[in-house]
Amino acid sequence: MDFLRALGFLTILPSPRLESTPEDLGRSSGWFPFAGALLGSLLAAAHAGLALLLPATAAAAFSAVLWAFLTRGLHLDGLADTFDGIGGGYGRESRLAIMKDSRLGAFGGIAVASALVLKTSLLAGAGRTEGLQALFLAPVLGRWAILFAMRLFPSARPGGMGDLFRKGCTNRCLLLGTVVTVLFATAAGGMTGLLLLALVPLFTLLFSRWLASLLGGLTGDSYGAVCELSEILSLCLFAALR
Repeated sequence: MDFLRALGFLTILPSPRLESTPEDLGRSSGWFPFAGALLGSLLAAAHAGLALLLPATAAAAFSAVLWAFLTRGLHLDGLADTFDGIGGGYGRESRLAIMKDSRLGAFGGIAVASALVLKTSLLAGAGRTEGLQALFLAPVLGRWAILFAMRLFPSARPGGMGDLFRKGCTNRCLLLGTVVTVLFATAAGGMTGLLLLALVPLFTLLFSRWLASLLGGLTGDSYGAVCELSEILSLCLFAALR
């Protein structure tokens, strides 16, 4: 049940409609990396097929667009709101107010465009095997990073939806997500996967600490930004070590 709840929340993939509170979604967070593995499997399969028909850059671009589509742009939206807030605000309250505004600002637009361009170029520059490994593992590692951000940092808006979501994420959720991620990273990522098991939590800690210093904690948008940037970090490493 929790896996289906996580899958329905994180993707547009067909799953039973379940009535879920923010706390329910938080309790399902241990399954986020597993949902990421299913997403990554679909992306890798699609990319392998596209690479047979299209030049490398075009295949990578279609894969990046499919990635955004299958996730409803959920984490890209969080990335945009986060960078609108930290780029356009001058204090904690103004940053949080900007992040709550649904309109897309200049900093958010730049962040989303940059993320899509980076994913496309990194996939196009990776070798065939490395590209498929990266597409499978990046969604797993990105959603694993969310668990660290939720467990290790307070909410910037106590009582808000992000805070209720965070409270549902227990140490058991982090343990389950970690076990799943370690298994997938060691089985599918080789030495690069093992290296990312150290780098992704380290990046999450540093980036989340920086955000918390600006916002007084993290928000749901922050978790989206952590996920997107962790995915890009994973693609960077696979492309660099091809």
